[in-house]
Amino acid sequence: MSLDEKSHQAGRERIARVFRYLKALNEHRNPAKRDLSEQPWTLWFRHLPDHPIIQRRVSNGHDADGEDDFILKVGRPTFTQPPQPPLPIADWILGDWEDPEKDVYVQEVKANGAEPIRFDAEPRRVEVYEKWKIQHQNWAVSERPARAAMRVFEQLYELYGRIEREAEHIELVLGDGILSWKRPEGSIYHPVLLQRIQLAFNPSVPEFTLIETGKEVELYSALLRSTADVDPKILSRCREELDRGGFHPLGGDETLEFLRRFVVQLSSRGQFAEGPPGKESEDPKIGRAPVLFLRTRTLGYATAIEGTLEDLAGRADLPLALLKIVGLDPPPKEDEKAETFEPGDEPEEILLSKPANPEQIRIAVRLEREGCVLVQGPPGTGKTHTIANLIGHLLAQGQSVLVTSHTTKALRVLRDHVVEKLRPLCVSVLESDLESRSQL
Repeated sequence: MSLDEKSHQAGRERIARVFRYLKALNEHRNPAKRDLSEQPWTLWFRHLPDHPIIQRRVSNGHDADGEDDFILKVGRPTFTQPPQPPLPIADWILGDWEDPEKDVYVQEVKANGAEPIRFDAEPRRVEVYEKWKIQHQNWAVSERPARAAMRVFEQLYELYGRIEREAEHIELVLGDGILSWKRPEGSIYHPVLLQRIQLAFNPSVPEFTLIETGKEVELYSALLRSTADVDPKILSRCREELDRGGFHPLGGDETLEFLRRFVVQLSSRGQFAEGPPGKESEDPKIGRAPVLFLRTRTLGYATAIEGTLEDLAGRADLPLALLKIVGLDPPPKEDEKAETFEPGDEPEEILLSKPANPEQIRIAVRLEREGCVLVQGPPGTGKTHTIANLIGHLLAQGQSVLVTSHTTKALRVLRDHVVEKLRPLCVSVLESDLESRSQL
């Protein structure tokens, strides 16, 4: 379809207005989180206990592969039993002496009829207590990291179950580059370098592993776009630099230098802090402090809208589907409603991989001619079968196909409908990043 220059420009402006509206609506419904405390779940690396069962990666993220490309490993620690109080002092001990976090002490006086008994009245008893107390203190010092590691393991256990239940709505992210900035529209305290990661569980060990998913590191531009003083062109340049440099949240000097440059570009008073910055900084301040957190799956929608608006400003052709949405839909050149195709007499360029009825053939023909087709129908009318058939047709033409859905269950059902010989080409990128990498 060709449009005159005036209609083409009108279509561009109408489409841009639609996406600006969607952008504003999304910002109203899903405002960017300005403070890390607003996220559903967080775990700071600096709060992890020093215990052998917790392993942190020390590389910069570019030299590992497969299962070894981990961010963090947390196993279930083994506890040791505390020393038992000897009989001479067993009845005198107060406090929970089996808990390494609790203090233990003795009862100074015990009732004994008319004359109470003092603990220190028997030197041997005091000697036994002092000796046992030293043993208990040594046990508590060595046991506390194990108990702290167990708390981390339990946090990840609960998190794993939550992600399994809500995988379509939440995702786990590694962040660094904590930006602290007091702003009239709301103070900021949030990492700006973000990377999606996967939480895997091996119950036979048992052990949790946080693994990279192959997703690129993001700049939290949704947050910075909501700040009036930040120039969008600066954000665009910083995103380009991040894409070129591939700076990792756990990276070394290269990541540090990128953050130094970034904070100065935000403001002439921008500063880099050694370690995590304090909250409510009058001028923008960035420091290193890796953190894990959950976020809702809404950021990709905002990024897609932003990318569409940028693309609309420069592209020469406009998608037919969008032109139809904004009312620039010319009448068909022929009576398409009269088109009928029976299996066997469809055009030779229609290469369906499964049995098809006349309606499915007609959809494929319309798709070839128009570039977009909307198909509606109640459950059980063959829409999934039709999509699987079209996938085979498009792959036979050497094209790639992206299929989206509100639920991952629908994608799994569709993959099962694709003919078996094409099924290995179908890679899921939503529900389990590890499974997707395995399929790939």
